[in-house]
Amino acid sequence: MSIDRTHPLVVTGEMTPASADATLVADGRDLNPGTHYLAFVDGLRAISILAVVAYHIGIPGVPGGFVGVDIFFVISGFLIVNQIKAGLAAGKFSTVVFYAQRALRILPPYLIVLLVTYALALFLLPTPEVSWDFLASAATAPLMVTNVVFYLNQGYFDISAIDKPLLHTWTLAVEEQFYLVAPLLVLLLFRVGKGRFGAAAILIGLALGVASLGSAIAETSTTGKNAAFYLAHCRAWEFIAGGFIGLQLVHEFRRLPAIVLELIAWLGAACIAIAIFAFDSALPYPSYNAVLPVLGASLIILCGLARPDNTVARFLAVRWMVAIGLISYSWYLWHWPILSFGRLARMSEPSLILDTLGGGLLAFVLAYLTYRYVERPIRFWRKSPGNLGHPGRIVLRFVAAAVAMSALGASAALAGYWSTQTYIASHYGIEGKGVLEAGCESKGGFADLCFEGRLGILVGDSHATVLFGTFAKRFDTLGIRLVSAARGGCSPLMLSPPERNHARRDDCARLIAPYERWLGQRDTPEFVIISGIWRYGKNTEGEITAMLSEISTRTRILLIGEVPIFNQSSLECVVLSDRYRTSRDRCTKPRHEIEEDFAQVAAVLKSIPSRFPNVRYIDPMNVFCNATVCSPFKDDVVFYDDSHHLSPAGADRLYDFYEKDFLWLAGKD
Repeated sequence: MSIDRTHPLVVTGEMTPASADATLVADGRDLNPGTHYLAFVDGLRAISILAVVAYHIGIPGVPGGFVGVDIFFVISGFLIVNQIKAGLAAGKFSTVVFYAQRALRILPPYLIVLLVTYALALFLLPTPEVSWDFLASAATAPLMVTNVVFYLNQGYFDISAIDKPLLHTWTLAVEEQFYLVAPLLVLLLFRVGKGRFGAAAILIGLALGVASLGSAIAETSTTGKNAAFYLAHCRAWEFIAGGFIGLQLVHEFRRLPAIVLELIAWLGAACIAIAIFAFDSALPYPSYNAVLPVLGASLIILCGLARPDNTVARFLAVRWMVAIGLISYSWYLWHWPILSFGRLARMSEPSLILDTLGGGLLAFVLAYLTYRYVERPIRFWRKSPGNLGHPGRIVLRFVAAAVAMSALGASAALAGYWSTQTYIASHYGIEGKGVLEAGCESKGGFADLCFEGRLGILVGDSHATVLFGTFAKRFDTLGIRLVSAARGGCSPLMLSPPERNHARRDDCARLIAPYERWLGQRDTPEFVIISGIWRYGKNTEGEITAMLSEISTRTRILLIGEVPIFNQSSLECVVLSDRYRTSRDRCTKPRHEIEEDFAQVAAVLKSIPSRFPNVRYIDPMNVFCNATVCSPFKDDVVFYDDSHHLSPAGADRLYDFYEKDFLWLAGKD
């Protein structure tokens, strides 16, 4: 890369979203002799953590505060890569010692925060869905792979970010994965260069960085799973950018006039400021947009090394900035669980004051205490002669601690899930009259029996899938098998003739073949139930008409309108309202607001039966709303699992309300 054996650079600092000391050791030919504390690096950490915390709290004016994470990654790459390179150049680097130092730096405060989070989650997570989601992160957070878990869980059915108390651990997972690979990769480059970090190392490093940035650009998504946001290979270029900052590059910068370095430093500051104050969550990220904060951080570090008295570096080195930087790691660890639990209690209702007091002030105090009584004593201990004499033992002990904490987290989360599930089922009746697992759901494939005898078909998206178990049980008592051709995210209109012939999505297209098989059978299905979110059709009326026209007139068809959609998870809202003894009214919604959203499509659906004598339409609005208010509950029975999917109890209520229409489907009218 940029240093050879004649120019040792040692940076004794460790970076996870925050960190410890940043110290430069160089020979007298390069910089001032001795040890130089890089105060401005801690100041840059302060900028990063302030941006992240302000963004998470919701302080106005910092919509791009999430770029603080990218700045963290650059600093981490700078500190760690140069530390490894200098150790190799001096012939004193040990991979095992490196891992031991990282474990001592990162894991003690991290495991403490995890332990506290596990304990609080047992009592504060409100629903089985949230508890089950927490189980995955609780089990994997100590193993530093939550970035993969959160990536895999992205999607239509993922719960909101605020319901994930350990969501912030994805950044630590990415960093730890970097720490795992960095010494091995740098050692390989060192050997390829025959004891030097020369042109070959630079070219390989550039190639890896370009490939990583290319992956980040290619894999960034604003609609589906965003691999570039969570996965380490798409973030590696940010660490590599920091790793390229070495003495040779610093020497080149030192040749520039002071005024030019001053302007470059301010250009770096401007890049970071633009990202923090102009970016927002709607921006494709990281993609190429992350280049701006990464470039800004790199320029500030370069100019600070080349000319420490530039005004940007001097500002970052003021005592209060350095103090914030020193506790930034612990502040990062504490702030998100506090914000998450606080907002869960308020059902995601924003409160700048409470969030500032919690994720800001309280987390800051806990961060100081953690730094004072955990981080500093451990740092002094590991710097004492002889304490790292058995680094392998330290690594093994921390591996064992991480595995034990993983088992503890999984056990605690599982206990919380079972406890919450039992409580919800016994207090809120969401299971209704029970469901039937008939084996004829699209997610499990279709056995031959699904095409035999008396049968009805359920078509639609996730609004249909949540009805299946309840309706299957009801029709089973009538001697009819219900078969599901429904799948989450797959509009029922996707099965209309125009849509079946164009742009088939892989996860939805698999429903087409069995659907067409049913349509083509000699003994047609007795009925078809169609349910879903109708409003997103390109040509709703035309697509419905085309779909109904190809179904035999002997088949009875029931169109189910959209259920009322609420502003928040209804089950969560009711549970938390009862827990904290506040009014359930905030869980309801005025009927006119819901009708306004659905009015145009509702008019189309209501007109269909007049043109198709074998079609009926039922409106769930009449089931869950009175003349003025829509409610997801009645007394102590909750009809929704979240903001817009019915629970089995809700499906029962819909069936009972329109029982005559369902009996008509079965030929019992």
